[in-house]
Amino acid sequence: MSRLVRLVGALVVVAVVAGGGWWLTSRGAAASPPTGAAAEAAASSATATVAVERKTLTVTDDFNGKLGFAGDYQVLGGLSGILTWTVPTGTVVTAGKRLYETNGHDRTSLIYGSRPAWRTMESGVTNGADILQLETNLKKLGFTRKGDRIGSHWDARTTAAVKRWQRKAGLPVDGRVDLGEVVFLPEAIRVTEISAALGTMVGQGGPVLSGTSTRRVVSLDLDAADRDLFEGGKAVQVKLPDGSTVAGKIATIGRIADTTTDQQGNTTSTLPVTITLDDPTSGGDLDQASVTITVVRSSRENVLTVPINALLALREGGYAVEVIDDGGSPTAAPSGSLSLGSPAGSASPGARTHLVRVVPGLFDHGNVEITATGIQPGDLVVVPS
Repeated sequence: MSRLVRLVGALVVVAVVAGGGWWLTSRGAAASPPTGAAAEAAASSATATVAVERKTLTVTDDFNGKLGFAGDYQVLGGLSGILTWTVPTGTVVTAGKRLYETNGHDRTSLIYGSRPAWRTMESGVTNGADILQLETNLKKLGFTRKGDRIGSHWDARTTAAVKRWQRKAGLPVDGRVDLGEVVFLPEAIRVTEISAALGTMVGQGGPVLSGTSTRRVVSLDLDAADRDLFEGGKAVQVKLPDGSTVAGKIATIGRIADTTTDQQGNTTSTLPVTITLDDPTSGGDLDQASVTITVVRSSRENVLTVPINALLALREGGYAVEVIDDGGSPTAAPSGSLSLGSPAGSASPGARTHLVRVVPGLFDHGNVEITATGIQPGDLVVVPS
């Protein structure tokens, strides 16, 4: 014990929180143990105790983000004429449904596909990806018949399926799809803005309306310095405006940083990050609502832990904890004397103790991981009362 400094008031380790992290300082680590009346006073005062625990410690970071919808789609005018009707904003338009109308009768409908429409589709046209997209949608919508072959070739069965769709949708039943009568988009569109006013001339590729997908996502501009915390597929927690928390996963991380400089000349580089929610219905119809994203920085499972204020600075460097000997009999602590650890009490003035050198590890909300020999879960260690 000659190389270890015994517990005295001057050796209590102080835990300081700053910038989200912990550091340790000690006051008078080289001071001599008290003598005389001071030693008697120190010996007679009761000291609180807590039990060593084995548990998981986790350090997290919080980031501000926005809850919204994925995708950014614009519907361009393919039918020339006076705009006489559009779907209202907030409407979700699915395959086969109308988007807008010109001249009181010409209608443009949504069809799922990644290739834009570029021609009129009818009997006799050459094979193409546009025909394949159209036939695939007609089959999913239930307008083809058993045995109809789905492909990039237009045949009589394609004409028949188109007529069934047109009849059901209230369109002119002519078995052909004129350029502008369908808009190919990869998925359903949630209309957010009408770009053209009713009664105005549209066509020639001018914007008519725009929207997003129906897929819920959280987006954030990540400081490039925190890039190492994010990786594709990593689980996160998202706190919604109503205070509830939902699980999510990091879907995409941008590779090109957006650099901005403020009026003071400070430069910030950010990367766009998209997070998907495990429950896509979370958040209701909220759009561009502020949320908090919690990301795990580091985690340690099944480790020995003590309250941070159980650590003592050693005169020769390093740290120790004061452990109650097996024969020690802690007494009940005064109410409110201890807020960390469980079970807790106060060491009897005559309880025997010994110091055990420990190596601190991860810090988490007032607790610290320790690596040591001769300490087990349930052992009582001394903390300031």
